[in-house]
Amino acid sequence: MTNKTVPALNRKAALIDLTIIIGTLIILKFLLLNVESFWSFAGPLSLLAALGVATWPLKNRRITWRSLGLACPTNIWQTLLWTVIALVVTMAVGAIAQSISVQLLGGPNEALLAIAAKYQGRFDDVPGNLPVFIFWLAVAWIIGGFAEEMLFRAALLTRFENLFAGLPFPATLAVCSQAIIFGQQHYYYQGLSGTIATGVIGLASGLLYLSFKRNLWTLVLSHGLSNTIGLTLIFSQPQL
Repeated sequence: MTNKTVPALNRKAALIDLTIIIGTLIILKFLLLNVESFWSFAGPLSLLAALGVATWPLKNRRITWRSLGLACPTNIWQTLLWTVIALVVTMAVGAIAQSISVQLLGGPNEALLAIAAKYQGRFDDVPGNLPVFIFWLAVAWIIGGFAEEMLFRAALLTRFENLFAGLPFPATLAVCSQAIIFGQQHYYYQGLSGTIATGVIGLASGLLYLSFKRNLWTLVLSHGLSNTIGLTLIFSQPQL
């Protein structure tokens, strides 16, 4: 059964955790982006490092990933239904937010297009190549499905809730805070419009996390399925 309440943590401990986790996420990514051989994996590596930093103090805080939403669901059918809802909502919200942000802010400039092409170049060998497709599929599930949801929706959101405890609408402030960081982490290759769209997806995901009684499996599965759809489309492209 998933925990319906945020695990207790005092403000000082929450602030220390947030500073270390977010600092690791941002600083390590910045350093890796300046090393050409690590550029393509700056996001995944910094994310995994931040997740490790977030996991390390859990035992001392008497908090488990089960209490943050990874407990075995008691109702599988409900979890599957929530997964479908989360998949539809996040994909729709992302598409709408991307369209609106591009209309308001304009499309990416040439420099950003070059960076985006460099990022997408990681998948150049995916079309028609089953082993490469399976490799990136595994990465997509580990990084997108599990790591991102565990870090942003569970670890950061709950710590922000503890930090904002006593203020009006602490859960809302927590959802917005993790969404801002989630969007910012995609700025380096998506630009401002992409950052806003991704941030809106993070906002929707945070709200879904709370609405689904902190059942993190719904977001892990929906995020993984979304990535699977995208990679399958790339894999199905005609080979040049």
